[in-house]
Amino acid sequence: MLAILALSALLAGCATDRLDVKVPLGVTKPSTAAAHRAVVQVTDIRKEATLERTTVGGVSLGRIHLQPSEQELVRAVIEASAYEALARRGGAGSLTILAGIRVFDVATPATPLYWDVTTTIELVLRVQGQDRTIAGNATERTFVWPSEEMIARVTAEALRRLGADAGRALDELLATPR
Repeated sequence: MLAILALSALLAGCATDRLDVKVPLGVTKPSTAAAHRAVVQVTDIRKEATLERTTVGGVSLGRIHLQPSEQELVRAVIEASAYEALARRGGAGSLTILAGIRVFDVATPATPLYWDVTTTIELVLRVQGQDRTIAGNATERTFVWPSEEMIARVTAEALRRLGADAGRALDELLATPR
């Protein structure tokens, strides 16, 4: 069995040159007026990033390039969540949000039978001197090659979940007296 796994990994690595993939994601941006009320500054504080398709044995089959970039995706999600949080509070005031990307990984770990397409995102938000950690993740299993469409769908779901968590965290942070 181990010989079959090793041979599969070797053949998969030899049969393809690195197959880097570009994954386009649609981003909904808040209106210009809303964007002026919430200034989001995104900093990448990851120790390492995993955006890679792999096969059995962890053999790399190429990098995953998100379009727009991870920083732009995070900014759009946090701006939208901030706009909604400010609207729930009557829409008054402006807000500066610092968002540090601790984790933004897209991976396709494989077994001999299937791939799991997984996106994991973790941020630390700082608003008015207070921090909150938020996260979003999603996984989908496939028994065939993980396509760009599947990677996009899983990443979009993780971003949606991140936005929901950001909304809750921003409501908490805005409710706390300054």
